[in-house]
Amino acid sequence: MFNNMTKEIPEAVNFINYENQKNNYNVNVEVGSSYYHDNDQVLSYGKSCHIDLVLAADNDGDKSKSQKRHSFFEALLRKRLKLSKKAILSNDKKTKFWIVYAPFDVLCDAAEDLKLHLPTVQNDIKVNLWYSKTLKKLWAYWNRYDPFIIKNSHFNKTKTYFADIFDKSRLNEFYNGNHKDKLFTQTDRSRIVFHILETTSWCSNYQIKHGLSYLMHENVFTDCYPVHDGPISKGDIRQVLSTRKKLYIEWGSFKQIFKYQPVDAIKDYFGVKVAFYFDWLGFYTLFLIPVSFLGILCCLYGGLSIMWFEPTKDICSLKNSSQFYMCPLCDKDCNYFYLNETCLYAQLTHVFDNDATPMLSLFMSLWSVLYLEYWKRRQHILSYKWHSMNFYEEETLRPEYCEAAVRKHVNPVTKAIEPFISKKEYLFKVCGELSVVLLFMCLVIAATVGVIVYRGAVFILLAHSNSKLLVACSASVISLIIINILRNLYKWIAKKLTDWENPRTKSDFEKSFTVKMFWFQFCNTYSSVFYVGFFKNSYFVGWPGDRKYFMNENIRLEGCSEQGCFLELSIQLVVLMGGQQLVRNIPEFVMPYLKKKYNSWKHLTHGRDVPIFEEDYQLYRIEKHIELFLYEEYEEVVLQYGFVTMFIAAFPLAPLIALFTNLIEIRIDAKKLITQFRRPIAMLEKGIGVWYNILVTVTAFSVMVNGCVIALTSEFIPRTVYKYKYSNSSLIGYLDWSLASYNVSNFKEHEKPVQNPQYPICRFAGFHESVSPYGFNKIHWEIWAVRFAFVFIFQSVVSGTSRLLAWFIPDKPTSLCLKIRRQQHLAKEAEKLYKIKIRKQIFGIDVLKDDVSENGFATVI
Repeated sequence: MFNNMTKEIPEAVNFINYENQKNNYNVNVEVGSSYYHDNDQVLSYGKSCHIDLVLAADNDGDKSKSQKRHSFFEALLRKRLKLSKKAILSNDKKTKFWIVYAPFDVLCDAAEDLKLHLPTVQNDIKVNLWYSKTLKKLWAYWNRYDPFIIKNSHFNKTKTYFADIFDKSRLNEFYNGNHKDKLFTQTDRSRIVFHILETTSWCSNYQIKHGLSYLMHENVFTDCYPVHDGPISKGDIRQVLSTRKKLYIEWGSFKQIFKYQPVDAIKDYFGVKVAFYFDWLGFYTLFLIPVSFLGILCCLYGGLSIMWFEPTKDICSLKNSSQFYMCPLCDKDCNYFYLNETCLYAQLTHVFDNDATPMLSLFMSLWSVLYLEYWKRRQHILSYKWHSMNFYEEETLRPEYCEAAVRKHVNPVTKAIEPFISKKEYLFKVCGELSVVLLFMCLVIAATVGVIVYRGAVFILLAHSNSKLLVACSASVISLIIINILRNLYKWIAKKLTDWENPRTKSDFEKSFTVKMFWFQFCNTYSSVFYVGFFKNSYFVGWPGDRKYFMNENIRLEGCSEQGCFLELSIQLVVLMGGQQLVRNIPEFVMPYLKKKYNSWKHLTHGRDVPIFEEDYQLYRIEKHIELFLYEEYEEVVLQYGFVTMFIAAFPLAPLIALFTNLIEIRIDAKKLITQFRRPIAMLEKGIGVWYNILVTVTAFSVMVNGCVIALTSEFIPRTVYKYKYSNSSLIGYLDWSLASYNVSNFKEHEKPVQNPQYPICRFAGFHESVSPYGFNKIHWEIWAVRFAFVFIFQSVVSGTSRLLAWFIPDKPTSLCLKIRRQQHLAKEAEKLYKIKIRKQIFGIDVLKDDVSENGFATVI
């Protein structure tokens, strides 16, 4: 018995024995794929024992909780699970632990209930396509010298196997079926045991029919988790490295930042759901490489073309300065200025807004479609490889749903009586949620208006030639701060709303929270960007003699410069993309680390040898709602994807920033998951779930936004109209053509600058009449007609091409289709031969030659 245990706890169950060790020395005992280490005791069950899961609870002496645990343990005994004989007290006596272990027969029965697909024979499909011979040598050469492969990796290249639904009576037909300790992986075991705990009925009351979810909801248990399979401390000199240590070396290290991820090893250790996230992130990062290269070329072309680009040369020229004597950008405090004073601003704008930008935007729109189509193929390949393609699990009802349900009905599928909430009540809650969501969207708009007022006020205070850059940078930082404040506030409210909505199952809870939270965050993140890109034009800001004011004549809406808002939009994107990574990643990594140190100090485990399950308990808990623990990771990357796809025309370097931040993000998330968090319950998934539908929606929306950025924010359309209608295919004279004239004597008293004008006429950007009231002229409406036509044509061409690409690229590659058909054929052959053997055993019937497969033996999967 443990020395740190004071007395026996009556709710414990007697299956695993503890052997006293008199000598005080460190002992490492292999527990399944884990290590149990303690300085006093050895845990044993026969020769070896798996720790499939660990149940933890507060040692608060609550008798009602003890009684519930006792009833639950008795129910688990009837399910033939094995538990630690006594509750194991933590070092500080505040927490109790129970080790849960499932014998092989229990695992087999549960695997049959889950219809778990397990590997059988090795995949023997080889597809020789028409281009295989051409690329074979090139591909072999690349694999030999691929710089992104980790040399001398601890993880061997995994083989692919056919799979079949597990059947205990056909045990020998499955891969490792003759080895009880190897048939089920540790992730399989933890998932199976967790399923048993979730579906164990321990009370006759239908409202609390299933055990673990309700008990954790009532804080009877504080957590349920699988243990890590070993420490990662630098002082560990064990010759056989644990999988956790191997992942830490090859996946969680920044030294491997440019190497491929060991995705199969991630799947084997953390489960399919986690592996899908990291593979999706890696696939997206890989796809960013070509578009990042094109973005760099676009900016290089813009920087070089400054030397021969006529409008920029005219702006920076010192000649004819009186011709470009500009009107003040604000009232009273701003002075007249010469356009050549904005030379730097014009040159920086042209780096991003040049003739190559529309082509890059068009390519990006098609790139996003290709990315989604190829990820869909990749998703099918991985779900087949990881045997989750045909995965289906009947979910249990959430305990919160059962508690709130006052009615019950017969489930039409299972014919069982279960709690039921009417559609009328559900719709009432959805309407209530929508009102709260709309309220917070109004709050986002109010915050954006606040930033607009800040822009106008600060621009007046900093009224000089470079004030635009200062205002744009400071306003972007303020927007970043507001976005994160509102995000954290709304995240808390969204959880409360989803709890109030009370979805039926955990997957419903995940979908509801994800959709609700993401689309609010979509509005929260992009509102300031849309304002700069589309609403800072003359319609909303006005022009000399007809300025638009906010509330009174003291605060005027800040407008764009003579070169438009393109550079401001680029600055906004840089600050939001780069700043968001810093704001999120630093707390995400630092907080779990500090929590781990605090727990180690609080529970008196620092510097002591403690059991591995107690050591893991001091790590950061994944999430109260375990189904949401990857939400923030997905949200962060999908919002970044929106920046890259929607605003590539405004900032061609966005893919490059996304590429480098994703390389860092992968390693930060990996290190965090390995070192700072408890090991999650392994979950099966067919893909990235609802996030794929969100990506499809963002991609469709990005096509329209890209077209609008080129048409409305960029100078591409006015330059094109001038070049092909008002000039001989050149931009000579474009600057003078694009500026309107204003008589300075028409300034109102509250608008008139303090400085006396040097010329009777000043210029301002836009196409206006030359006499009061300076309304829009004919050219203005021509350009807007072309802009709308461009958006329509751009949208039509990209959408049509996208559909053609989606039709041309099959969802499943040819090799995968053949593997699936081969697997189905072998499954039928195996089942047929198995039935023949059963008939022979029962009736003594000889096996007919026609009933045997063409190979003459049982070819099973």
